[in-house]
Amino acid sequence: MREIKFRGKRIDNGEWVYGYYVGDCGDGCHEICDINSPLGTRIEVDPATVGQFTGLKDKNSNEIYEGDIFITRMEVTAVVEWEKEGRFLGFTMVGERKIVYINREPTAEIIGNIYDNPELIQQGAT
Repeated sequence: MREIKFRGKRIDNGEWVYGYYVGDCGDGCHEICDINSPLGTRIEVDPATVGQFTGLKDKNSNEIYEGDIFITRMEVTAVVEWEKEGRFLGFTMVGERKIVYINREPTAEIIGNIYDNPELIQQGAT
């Protein structure tokens, strides 16, 4: 059973916050309960950046979240997305979308995310 947690970029300073998704707190704001805060402080985050933890880690033991960009041993660059069938997959950005099964890629390495490093998607498409 995987841990259910999320991340999102703070509205006030743009830093990432990790924790439990509180949801829409009215007026279009969204909050995450910060797991690194001793009191579980609720922090407003940009809803466009909220992504769920996949329950998987890359080859360097970094947690993999929706929106992460990873590269495989075969030099395939892909973005982590939630699929409506109920699983996390990586989709390549080259031509037609190609599925990369993250859990079958033990050498996958997170190289950034679509919010902080959008240029990596373009580089992967060349």
